[in-house]
Amino acid sequence: MKTNLVTTIRRLLAGGLFLAAATAFCGNATLEHPFVGTYKREAAQGMTIHKDTAFLFNNTGICRMYNLKTGEFITSFELDTLAPENHSNCADFGVEYPAGNHSYPAIYVSECYGKRRCFVESINEAGAKLIQTLAVRIGGKDNSPFDWYVDRDKKFLYSIAIVADDKGMRDYRLTKYRLPALSAGDVNFTKSDVIEQFTIKFSQLSQGGTIRGDYLYLPVGHPKPSGTKKDPKDRGLLVVNLKTKQIEKTLDLNQLAVEPEDVAFHGDKLLMYCGQSGGLWHITGF
Repeated sequence: MKTNLVTTIRRLLAGGLFLAAATAFCGNATLEHPFVGTYKREAAQGMTIHKDTAFLFNNTGICRMYNLKTGEFITSFELDTLAPENHSNCADFGVEYPAGNHSYPAIYVSECYGKRRCFVESINEAGAKLIQTLAVRIGGKDNSPFDWYVDRDKKFLYSIAIVADDKGMRDYRLTKYRLPALSAGDVNFTKSDVIEQFTIKFSQLSQGGTIRGDYLYLPVGHPKPSGTKKDPKDRGLLVVNLKTKQIEKTLDLNQLAVEPEDVAFHGDKLLMYCGQSGGLWHITGF
């Protein structure tokens, strides 16, 4: 029994799938909607959902809207913050509706490059308008969060930044703040705004993410390379318990050849937006 356990752990480590304080599971991904990933020559990045409408983002700040009931394309437009630095790596709806917009709550888009801010925009079928900019002024590497996540239920905001990298095993620090009111205008978070911080450690490339209940769902990994390069086999989903501040589960999604990008819930279904040929995939097993 002991020998079998050691052998199993060694295999998981070799495949890059084992995480400290986490349990590894085999997940399942079923193609729900064949929406393309690369669009207008820009890579797929963030994604979020409001009721039955999916908002898909591509690098620089290109947005597409799709009806998830019919699968129909609604429209596409550019964010007010369209720029090479706006990687649009993660997208989340907030809780407040911007003035004059009764269709959708304010949307939070992670710049990821450049100053690594969070752009809060009013968004609907007619386009988008920047209404608030959020940034971190804590100090050190915490000043460079690449993603921001909205906890809509509890009205908190989290940022995530890489604070250490030891031979590929990275320390990712999550910082929790109150979700600022839209009326507060632009906000620079300082140490006095920090509610709590904790660090999780994993080797995979972090992508977008979404919060539901007490859990943060993080897609990770690289696409399966074409040609002769070895497949890193690091595609998966991490389930982070925000109460215990630990990675509770690791979902193996190496059945996918495409790159996990962002996730959001459509009802009780967790959908993952992927890069390259794309698709919204229904993820189960977590």
